[in-house]
Amino acid sequence: AKTMGEPVARKNKPPLLGPGSTTFPGYGPSEFHQTTESWKQAPTHAGIIKETPGMGPAARNPSVNFVSQGQQQGAVMMVYGLDGQTSNTEKLFNLVCLYGNVARIKFLKTKEGTAMVQMGDSVAVERCVQHLNNIPVVFSKQNFLSEVTNPFSLPDHTPSFKEFTGSKNNRFLSPTQASKNRIQPPSKILHFFNTPPGLTEEQLIGIFNIKEVPPTAVRMFPLKTERSSSGLIEFSSVAQAVLAIMKCNHVPIESKGKRLENV
Repeated sequence: AKTMGEPVARKNKPPLLGPGSTTFPGYGPSEFHQTTESWKQAPTHAGIIKETPGMGPAARNPSVNFVSQGQQQGAVMMVYGLDGQTSNTEKLFNLVCLYGNVARIKFLKTKEGTAMVQMGDSVAVERCVQHLNNIPVVFSKQNFLSEVTNPFSLPDHTPSFKEFTGSKNNRFLSPTQASKNRIQPPSKILHFFNTPPGLTEEQLIGIFNIKEVPPTAVRMFPLKTERSSSGLIEFSSVAQAVLAIMKCNHVPIESKGKRLENV
């Protein structure tokens, strides 16, 4: 079964899960200028990026360049500012797969906290750049990503390179499948579905607590089918919600002998 967790769109309506649930403190729109290609400094949030005393991500990377090689724009982006001790290929896939098919992810040995991601096409790269540059993770486009035959091990002992071309968790594999995806920027509120029909709020909260990304509120939707459940889950900040996606997207949940996935 496939999971399709996604941010909830921001609308001028009453909060879904309580006061302040549709506000995004500390996240003004990032500023990109076509002529200077410079970005306004983004806030630093522990857990998503590696923090250096007195030096935030924008200070380390004062100018972010978006470069297309030749006439054809590439489908690979450079991702800077990741936590070098906790990030890995699966966690990064869990985030960027919301915006397009993912082919390959490679972490760089010589640049801690930096990864290259090859998406299915340049349109997927544009989606990531458009939506994810509002959080302190920045991108630079490259031409292609070569296969790594002998990847080094990351601090969590997972390989630094992984092929995702055949992953069932890619969600833009057909026009019909792609049309069901709701492309949204990061939000404090996430929509989860394909969870077991008998799952309780307490059980769902427990899953996120184990991964050290505790939610602040959960709302289960009335069941529309006996096969799965769905609902909304809220976190204390956009940064925490993004971290929850990276850690918990596609986590299998056992239910009566069946394995469903959540978030």
